[in-house]
Amino acid sequence: MDDIDTKKLLKVFIGDMDPFKKNLIKIFIGVVLLMLIYRYI
Repeated sequence: MDDIDTKKLLKVFIGDMDPFKKNLIKIFIGVVLLMLIYRYI
């Protein structure tokens, strides 16, 4: 889970700038940040 292919994700993200995929990526990043914050509290 730690080592997700960030380069692949970035290529996909830049490759097709779907609003839907943008939202999915934003949600994914938000969830990851929340999980990290939750761990440290």
